[in-house]
Amino acid sequence: MTRIGVIGTGGMGSAHCNSLPKVENCEFVGVADLRLEAAQEIAETHQIRAFQDYHDLLEIVDGVVVATPPAAHREVVVAAAEVGVHAFCEKPLSLTLADADAMIEASEKSGTHLMVGQVLRFYSVHVLGKQLVDDGEIGSLVYLETDYTGAYRGPRERPSSWYGTVGGFLENGIHKSDLINWFGGTALTVAAEVGSHSGHKDWEDYAVTLIRYDSEAVGLLRWGSFMGARGTNETIIDGSKGSLRLDMRADVAYLKRIGESEWKELLPDRTVPHGVVGELTHFVDCIRDGTTPLVDGRAGRHAVEVVLASYRSAKERIKVALPMQD
Repeated sequence: MTRIGVIGTGGMGSAHCNSLPKVENCEFVGVADLRLEAAQEIAETHQIRAFQDYHDLLEIVDGVVVATPPAAHREVVVAAAEVGVHAFCEKPLSLTLADADAMIEASEKSGTHLMVGQVLRFYSVHVLGKQLVDDGEIGSLVYLETDYTGAYRGPRERPSSWYGTVGGFLENGIHKSDLINWFGGTALTVAAEVGSHSGHKDWEDYAVTLIRYDSEAVGLLRWGSFMGARGTNETIIDGSKGSLRLDMRADVAYLKRIGESEWKELLPDRTVPHGVVGELTHFVDCIRDGTTPLVDGRAGRHAVEVVLASYRSAKERIKVALPMQD
């Protein structure tokens, strides 16, 4: 059994604690949080050990889920790597590219896995969509469009917690930054509009990012609560032979080839672990089998880079070439 612990018991930390008992070949052994009482409450529920100092937890695990605020990711991931512990790091991997590079370097030096919690890759409909694209069902990629949007909501208050110190696009929209990269490939240029309907210069309500990929496909990523009375989490992928619509909410895919008049409904395989349980299962499997995680540190870094490039593009009113130059 692979021994796993969790560091940080906030929203996603608690979600991981509740999901780990459902992961095969995994023994959930401990939890750490600066708020010892919070760790103890979870430990009592799951009959595991509680720690205030995460270094103590690292002594009894093979892998750890890092669910601290993003500003602390570098410290914890590097510390885990230095003692040979594999790390599953919640998104976003980092707030800066320098921090991402430090985590990747530490993990590669120690030979430990660094996986990033970009959970949308483990949604059943997205798994099906990627398989269809890889199998050539719609030909070569031409255009990608993905949304993480809601109905217009403003004025929007800036959160008072640590979440309010991180741009909303980087903290939440990072989900779709990674997803569009997964389909599109390596981003070469980014042009974006990022702003706020509420007057917050450093807490955005919306982002619209245009991306050119090395696959020669063009991608459009829309994030935020600005879509009038509507809102969508769909992903649309157009190819030389046809198109895909991936409905994340309904967990259904639709395929339409050029020349056809109707969309064909395709249901994904929902019998295998998916969502948070799916990504944690993958992490445990990677530790056991010595395989590279689907979302490794470099993939996590690239998602961050696309968002940071969007910020720079909007601020400086330029198209940003990648890799970014600090």
